[in-house]
Amino acid sequence: MSELERQLTQLGRELDWPEAPDLATSTVTRLRAEGAAAPPPPDAARGTGVRPARRRFLPPAGLRRSLALAVLALLILAGGVFAAVPSVRDSVLDFFGLRGATVERREQLPERPRQLPPAVGERSTLAGAREKLGFEPLVPGAAGRPDAVFVDSSVPGGRLSLEYRARAGLPRATSTGLGLLVDEFRGDLNPEYAGKMAGQATRIEPFTLDGERAIWVSGAPHFFFYRSPSNPFQEKNLRIAQNVLLLEHGRLLVRLEGAFGKARAIELARSLG
Repeated sequence: MSELERQLTQLGRELDWPEAPDLATSTVTRLRAEGAAAPPPPDAARGTGVRPARRRFLPPAGLRRSLALAVLALLILAGGVFAAVPSVRDSVLDFFGLRGATVERREQLPERPRQLPPAVGERSTLAGAREKLGFEPLVPGAAGRPDAVFVDSSVPGGRLSLEYRARAGLPRATSTGLGLLVDEFRGDLNPEYAGKMAGQATRIEPFTLDGERAIWVSGAPHFFFYRSPSNPFQEKNLRIAQNVLLLEHGRLLVRLEGAFGKARAIELARSLG
């Protein structure tokens, strides 16, 4: 089941459906009130050549309204995922999703944007981040202490960014100039906040890591962006990204970017704590 199907199913479970009405009792009461006669027997109907009239049942107005709202909500959710990227309906080949991130394989990518530095928010410390974030910061122990800590408070629950300079085991990535960039935010509060667009040469590998869903994106560089809670998507905000591991970690979405391979990314993810 894709992420979109999972979200639609979850929405269906959470809709406030009205209790099923007692149709039999209400119909009998209605017929008696209107003085409706019992339908003629089959023989009588054949003799006159007139078929007995059939009453068309209409659900109560409240039920019809609830059904209409449910269908509308599903259509909005199905279209909302793709509305953030222009022309996406004509060019998406594959769609992958986690709680907090989407990955789209597209037939054609936008023009290559200028190289942008990572948007990391305001500089902080791990102690300061704990006071500002709506979650406990996770640090990959296999990489040691971060060289810089940033917090973006404009994101619901906050977004934490950890920067590591290039070193042994963390080669320099051309996309960031760093050895490792870790982003963390509340995926449950921001279900489609991080977005990726990849071409056909990029490998996209969904898998499960210690019971948690993950996606490994590698090979050809791809485009990365955040869907701002307050500003509409603009292609100028696209950033070129290198290899990336996206991981659902409890209620968090953790993103690890660098020039390392999948095995190293998994090692870093398993050392989060």
